Amino acid sequence: MLVIVAVIAGVVWYRIGVGGADDPPPRRASEPVSTSQRAGAADPASAPSTTGSRDVVVVHVAGAVATPGVVELAAGARVIDAVEAAGGAIAEADLDRLNLAAKLADGQRVLVQRVGDPPAPATGGDAASPSADTGTPGLVNVNTATSAQLEELPGIGPALAAAIINERERRGGFRSVQELRDVRGIGEKRFADLADLVTV
Repeated sequence: MLVIVAVIAGVVWYRIGVGGADDPPPRRASEPVSTSQRAGAADPASAPSTTGSRDVVVVHVAGAVATPGVVELAAGARVIDAVEAAGGAIAEADLDRLNLAAKLADGQRVLVQRVGDPPAPATGGDAASPSADTGTPGLVNVNTATSAQLEELPGIGPALAAAIINERERRGGFRSVQELRDVRGIGEKRFADLADLVTV
C-alpha cells in the first residue's frame, strides 16, 4: 500500500514540475514595453536639424593690399573687413580714399589705391556688380554706385552719400541727373560740381 501511495505522489510531483517549466518567465521592470518606442527614439528624422544656410558676400579686393583677390565674408561686413581679409593694406595704400565703414554688397569690387595714384574710373566689369560701370569711363552712375563710390565725388561725404542712396531708393532710381537737385544737402553749387561727373 505504501508503495502505491509513493508512486502516485511521484507522478503528481513530476507533472507539477514539468507544467511549471512551460510558464513564461515574469517580465522584468527594466525591459522595454515596446521595441517600436526604442526605434522611434533613435529615428534620426525626429532629431532637430542643426544645419542652416549661411549668408555671405563675395567681393574682389584689388590694388594696394597684401594678397589681392576674391574673398568671402559674412553678410553685413564692412569695407575694412574686406581689406583685412586680403591681408591688409600695404604701406603705400591711401585708405583715406575709401569709406572703411561702408557695408559691402555681393559682387562688389574694392579698389585700394596708392598714395599719389590718379582717381580711378568707377567701373565694375561685372553685370552682377553693384558698381558704377556705365560704359562711359570716369562717370559715376548714381543709380548703381555704392556709398564708397559716391564719396569719391567732390563734396560728397558719408552723410550726403547716404542721402543720395535714400532718395534713389525712394524714387526707385533717378531718371535724370537733374533729380539730384532734390537730394537734401545738394545745392546749386554742389550740383554744378557733380553734373559733369555723374550719369544715370
